[in-house]
Amino acid sequence: MTIRNMFRAAVLPVLVVAVTGCGPDPNDVSFDALKKDLTPHILGLTERDVDVERNMAVIGNQNLRMVWGDLGRFFLFDRPSRLSPYDIISTSGQPSQ
Repeated sequence: MTIRNMFRAAVLPVLVVAVTGCGPDPNDVSFDALKKDLTPHILGLTERDVDVERNMAVIGNQNLRMVWGDLGRFFLFDRPSRLSPYDIISTSGQPSQ
């Protein structure tokens, strides 16, 4: 093992620790810690981050379903064709005469 490789092996963990650092203690209840973040679990004015993510998931799901509905109406797949006065396929369940 060369000196350069040994230096890289020694410096890499030091750089990782220096870049990531140590986060604040989650159990710190001092005045300064509380003053820095008075509402640690509130993301907006009234919602937690999980509430915001849930709302975004519901809205995304609704928007995707509405897009499929819009495409069905755009390509005229939402109702049978009106070009013929007679049904091509009987949708009543009764055999045709």
